[in-house]
Amino acid sequence: MIFLIYFIFTIKSIDTSTQVCNGPLGMTSGEIRDWQITASSTLWDSDCHEKNARLYQPSDRAWCARHKSDSEWLQIDLGISAKISGVLTQGRANKEEYVISFMVSYSTDAYRWQYLVDRYGNQKIFSANTDSYSVRHNYFDEAIISRFIKFHPIQWYSHPSLRVEIIGCQECKQYLGLPPYGKISASTSWPYRRRASCQPEDGYIMSNKGWCSRKRYKHDQWLEFDLGHPSTVTSLITKGRGDTTQDQWVTKYKVSFSNDTRLWLYYKDKSQIEPKEFSANNDRDSERIHFLNEPFFARYVRLHPVEWHNHVSMRAAILGCPHQDACFPGYFRVNSEAQCVENMAYKKQTWTNDRNRHQQSTGATTELKSRSARETNGDPSLAVDGLEESLDWSKCATIDNYFVRKPVWMVDLGRVTNIAGVMLRTWHANNKANNSLISSSIYRDYLANLDRYNVYVDQRPRRYRFKNANLCSFITRTDQALTSSSRLHFQCQRALRGRFVYIEADGITDRWNKLFTAVLCEVFVYEQ
Repeated sequence: MIFLIYFIFTIKSIDTSTQVCNGPLGMTSGEIRDWQITASSTLWDSDCHEKNARLYQPSDRAWCARHKSDSEWLQIDLGISAKISGVLTQGRANKEEYVISFMVSYSTDAYRWQYLVDRYGNQKIFSANTDSYSVRHNYFDEAIISRFIKFHPIQWYSHPSLRVEIIGCQECKQYLGLPPYGKISASTSWPYRRRASCQPEDGYIMSNKGWCSRKRYKHDQWLEFDLGHPSTVTSLITKGRGDTTQDQWVTKYKVSFSNDTRLWLYYKDKSQIEPKEFSANNDRDSERIHFLNEPFFARYVRLHPVEWHNHVSMRAAILGCPHQDACFPGYFRVNSEAQCVENMAYKKQTWTNDRNRHQQSTGATTELKSRSARETNGDPSLAVDGLEESLDWSKCATIDNYFVRKPVWMVDLGRVTNIAGVMLRTWHANNKANNSLISSSIYRDYLANLDRYNVYVDQRPRRYRFKNANLCSFITRTDQALTSSSRLHFQCQRALRGRFVYIEADGITDRWNKLFTAVLCEVFVYEQ
């Protein structure tokens, strides 16, 4: 208990030189002004003006190109150069128009432009949306420094219409728990018109709707934000409900926080005995912000309405500083500038379709075996043990084709969820000279005969015969893509719903020696 309390309240000073770049840069909030948004062309409809290319605009609004052509573009001027680590995209909801794929170019002066490229040196094509209303988050493999950024639609459904947000660096007032990766829940919610509004996810500050409690007069209601990784919270923003002719908003609330959802502490100002009550709103649309005198460190934050106008309805956001040091066990960063996200595979049950290792690794026996025994056998559990700092081959899981043509490593996440991508930490081929445990034959098998990795997601366990619909992504040996880096990023073309994640290895078929070994040092799975 003493350790837990210390963990919650210990807040480190913030080093802005290593600031995590994962906050919205102003499209949604309006900090980026209308004149900073330009486009190659715009449809005559007033709802299609480029100024409407902002995330969470009313459903009829978006930027709509005048022509159905891949030469159209949307340009954002950030005013000054910023570090950009990703983008969010959304379609034109009520018109069923959205972009399916796009490219990104950037510039510091609006004259000399360059495109983001993939690991093969080709202009990178990002997968965008699969419907007109959901938000898609695309990470960049590496952050870029730029003032101007262009979105180039390549494919679209019905019409190239787009709403966007740019993710990157700000001062230490970043939005924490940004959807879709942050999660919002509530004590109750009103079943409004088939859940078209009033749900917990409608309580995010950028929504044009709002969370509404089921109980109108009860005082034990709350709206909870799961920030993903424990972070320093510095301020809170609230608004009223935005999608009703009735006036509904919260006028006063309390705040509690936790790291495990079991022990909750109410926020208090220094030297105060009672929990602090924050004054909130007096209309539906004005934002009310509170900067905390005593910032706290937590993963979960709850807002408890104390007083309200007409009904318990609100929108809110948590601001602060994302965790900047090494991620806690069970978390990781998709790239060096992204915030820590939960690794869904951490310490979960694993096995392979290799009958020799499968017999030694399934079930509870994995936890009972000694570390040395697991290292000797390349046990599948070594890929989810959280020990990623070492690239010693003996501390990694291995699969090979000695018993099966296509060896498969699998992890059971424990529950069905929406999988957005997988990161794989492999044994780097260039470590051969520094690793006395690697025999020349294993090195040769790994480097010469391994041809590709396929990543699949499914709702039930399998050993083989995967469906193409379950394919998340793949990486081949082309241009040494498998061996040039120890971190491989498999970003799913679309979020796949499932409980089981599979990594399938395949070898080159035109060699006399077809044996190969795949080395999985650590596997990371992140949600949509």
